[in-house]
Amino acid sequence: MHYGGLACDMNKVIEVARKHGLKVIEDAAHALPSRHGGRLIGTLDTDATVFSFYANKTMTTGEGGMVVTRDVQMAERMRIMRLHGINRDAFDRFVSETPAWYYEIVAPGFKYNLTDIAAAIGIHQLARLPKFWERRQYLAERYFSALKNLPYMLPAGASEDGQHSWHLYVLRMSDDAPCSRDEVINHLSKQGIGTSVHYVPLHRQPYWRDRYGLSATMFPQADLAYQRMLSIPIYTAMTDQDQDRVVHALTSAVNG
Repeated sequence: MHYGGLACDMNKVIEVARKHGLKVIEDAAHALPSRHGGRLIGTLDTDATVFSFYANKTMTTGEGGMVVTRDVQMAERMRIMRLHGINRDAFDRFVSETPAWYYEIVAPGFKYNLTDIAAAIGIHQLARLPKFWERRQYLAERYFSALKNLPYMLPAGASEDGQHSWHLYVLRMSDDAPCSRDEVINHLSKQGIGTSVHYVPLHRQPYWRDRYGLSATMFPQADLAYQRMLSIPIYTAMTDQDQDRVVHALTSAVNG
């Protein structure tokens, strides 16, 4: 998973996978247009890469996503499973100039197709993606400059030959922070600034916790990270003035 938009060290991941005969599926829901080793995520030597185009992502179709793969058999399987397990593209049946009504259901498929309207939105969003990324990069750099002397741990940036999508800008409270993560969230909320936490770990979720008898003591580092992290606003329509409000609120939260 390319968390927040920062690519994993895919060279090491691929090396381990090849050594043990494993397949690599990249969770790139945050990672468009992230890069690793100068290459765009989605073009690496992995088996499949999955993107999300949900409304808050770096580009959107309103809902839906995309999978890319070089594996012809995997691509064919996905085409079948995305639309009820039908063994031919339903759209082809409806636009054929000759009778082509017959089809077969060859697998217990789903309803995962991207709608035409959503795809039309996506085409125009894709054309704007470079500008979207430039704005996010600019905002991230402003955050780094403005927050560097405050008791927050700032997120890692991309390597010299990489590119961070900046879908998320995630802070962690430092050891010497005079207040808790929740106090900062509440302080910002009172000023009309929304934040989030990415993510509540599975060992705290009722289904997984109760089904498998999980507890926070079993995952101390993950739980500590969760208790200290918060995602602050970063989005392409964010103005410098909007960002200054966030910085001011984060400053006043830790300075009393």
